[in-house]
Amino acid sequence: MNLVDRVDAYGRQYGLWQTGKALVVACSGGPDSLALLDILSRLAPLYRLTLTACYVHHGIRQAADEEVGLVRREAVRRHCGFAWQYVDVPALARQEKASEEAVGRRERYRILRETARACGAERIAVAHHADDQAETVLLHLLRGSGLAGLCGMAPKRGDIIRPLLTVTKAELAAYAVAHDLPVCHDETNDSRRYSRNRIRLDLLPQLQSYNPAITADLNRLADIVRADEAFLDDAADALYGQLVLPQAMPALDKKQLLAQPLAMQRRLIRRLWLEATGSRQDLPFHYIETIRNLAAKGAGKQFQCGRACVYTTRTALCLGPAVPRKGRQR
Repeated sequence: MNLVDRVDAYGRQYGLWQTGKALVVACSGGPDSLALLDILSRLAPLYRLTLTACYVHHGIRQAADEEVGLVRREAVRRHCGFAWQYVDVPALARQEKASEEAVGRRERYRILRETARACGAERIAVAHHADDQAETVLLHLLRGSGLAGLCGMAPKRGDIIRPLLTVTKAELAAYAVAHDLPVCHDETNDSRRYSRNRIRLDLLPQLQSYNPAITADLNRLADIVRADEAFLDDAADALYGQLVLPQAMPALDKKQLLAQPLAMQRRLIRRLWLEATGSRQDLPFHYIETIRNLAAKGAGKQFQCGRACVYTTRTALCLGPAVPRKGRQR
């Protein structure tokens, strides 16, 4: 099966696109994203897809000025729309005292979503591949992630689709050569300033000396854990519906919570946090353990954790908004 057919089969397996719909294709001009644009343009007539290539200029590399034109030409050659936008990532990173890597990622997805809204596209295709997946799993493992991090990247999450997750970087490079794609090289990918680059350039080659199939094995691990995580999440959601109390604030029955297996207690607390804050963010493991221990205590105990406050009643573990701290008296 050739690469186009493999991507087609993968897209159908996970329902990555819908017939007659519009897609935005993130395209930086590198071999991965140009291969993605080329493959999707070959599939577009079959599914009546309307494609728009989108280039995000991060203000980091001078070569990006020329790459905008290259991606535009490649999009036009394939009868695709084209959009691009400039954002000064280094200036934003300095202003926010954040890493260029984190700010660049955030701004990239913001611009891609703005483009999708303008094009009437419900989904955005990005060129993450099997090697990227292996790097992601390792990055999360090194940060001490739980199962959610070991899931890696999903084929489809919200409006983001990843049609190339089963394709290796070497296969994409070979495809680019075979189809004479005028690829660009992003020199920031060679810099060891970024943790992901160090994993790709240093750690993965070392691991390959122990296990030549490490990339495939890490991808398989992600697939296995993703299925297990989905099952456990569904089970936790169902149990949460049974244990949640009819109160103004999100609350769980303490006795029933503590009667659950340890893994389920932690999942129920994360579910309570989501209910109270609307997000799964800002809940580190030590918060979960502190909240779990609080559930074993009597009424009137509380734990202020960031933007939320956990407190106990005689029968319930409750989670509400943070209590404003009183200013110092002068």
